[in-house]
Amino acid sequence: MNPFIDQLSPPLFWDIAPEQLDPEVHGRFIISRIMDRGTLRDVKAVWNYYGEERVQQALLQAASLHKKTIVFFANQFGLPRGAFRAYQNNKETWAS
Repeated sequence: MNPFIDQLSPPLFWDIAPEQLDPEVHGRFIISRIMDRGTLRDVKAVWNYYGEERVQQALLQAASLHKKTIVFFANQFGLPRGAFRAYQNNKETWAS
């Protein structure tokens, strides 16, 4: 197992064997999963491991994110919601 993956909350990877996760190869998946569903401890670990630029790029490119994740990180990075692919993919849900 990878020490970085081992420190993340196991329930977040219920659908994949954690030992098959490679932090470099699967970085975008790990970042979006943690930033969307992780604990504060998980978020800090990912932020420290990948850095702000890689986290930002992964979130901007994620196909799906919760509304609260988009709003939080749009504010964090000083970007409009529309910069996120997940927002563009689900614009109609923002009207309600």
